[in-house]
Amino acid sequence: MIGSQAIGVKWVRAIGSVIACGLILVSDAEAQSQALQPQLEGRELLVALRKGGLVFLMRHMSTDSFVPVEGVQDDDECANQRNLDERGKREAKQVGQAFERLEIPVGSVLTSPYCRCVDTGMLAFGRAEAVDELSVFDELSGADKDARGKQIRQMLNTAPPEGENTVLITHTGTLLYSFGLQTTPEGIVHIFRPTGFGIAGYLGRVTPEEWTTWIGVSAPDS
Repeated sequence: MIGSQAIGVKWVRAIGSVIACGLILVSDAEAQSQALQPQLEGRELLVALRKGGLVFLMRHMSTDSFVPVEGVQDDDECANQRNLDERGKREAKQVGQAFERLEIPVGSVLTSPYCRCVDTGMLAFGRAEAVDELSVFDELSGADKDARGKQIRQMLNTAPPEGENTVLITHTGTLLYSFGLQTTPEGIVHIFRPTGFGIAGYLGRVTPEEWTTWIGVSAPDS
């Protein structure tokens, strides 16, 4: 994990001059800080979420501590994978309820093929379309990781249909190699506004606890 974070930081430094996107330089000691800084918070962010036109990059919800036995790889069998724990299942449902109560529109829900991501999508939004681009990065070469990061940035910069938001549910590596994003807690969501050119604009991040806290906040009228 430390190696992955270091590579993510190196990539961020290489594009640190893109001031318009809110990027800042980070040091190796700041492993969990991120380069992209929120443009919106609180009520202003809620207003943007309700209007649609955004892409949400979400890490799967809380998982158990399962470690596959040697020689057994994660594959189509959920029993061979690290899966959502009871907290993760509960939080996924709560996040889905928060989206409904806050009237945040959701269109496509794309996920990693791994069960913890598919289950997060199904429990929160009632649907999940698995795509390989959102799968685990760990076994890829350095060049392939760079290429995958570019794919993710293209997905984040692809506008959803008018009035909808696209949700991408994935793993730690995707967050790190796309933009060096904060990866904890599990279930964290990073929100982007596609621009159609360059790279997507970063709006902000929300944790599972914050979604449910927002239910108690009056939903904006516009």
